[in-house]
Amino acid sequence: MKIIKSLLAIAAFFALNSASAQTITERWPEIKAYHEVMSKSFHSSEDGNLNPIKLNSELLVERAEALAVENMPEEYRTPKLIESIVVLKKETKKVNDLVQRNAGDEEIKKALAALHDTFHKIVGLCQTENK
Repeated sequence: MKIIKSLLAIAAFFALNSASAQTITERWPEIKAYHEVMSKSFHSSEDGNLNPIKLNSELLVERAEALAVENMPEEYRTPKLIESIVVLKKETKKVNDLVQRNAGDEEIKKALAALHDTFHKIVGLCQTENK
């Protein structure tokens, strides 16, 4: 019985988090557009397929540049979030530079994983600020 209750609690936690993430992307279309490219690229890289990031690294930079304070929902405009967006843009350019220089797959994968972590930090900050 404890196991079932624990599993239900975990499922509820994830449902709440995904509902919050959905609200973030609904309220901030530019982060949704970034996430679409990031998601395809990162999850493919976990399976060893770097073609999506190699094909879309420039598009990811364009999507990162669109993440401007001016189009950010007002309640998300905090110093921590703005600083994280600056880091995201820098890391996105780094991934693109690695792709353009034909860096090794492991180096690209490592930079993409760090970028993915930064993206999730931003989503977490949006959830915190929205509560």
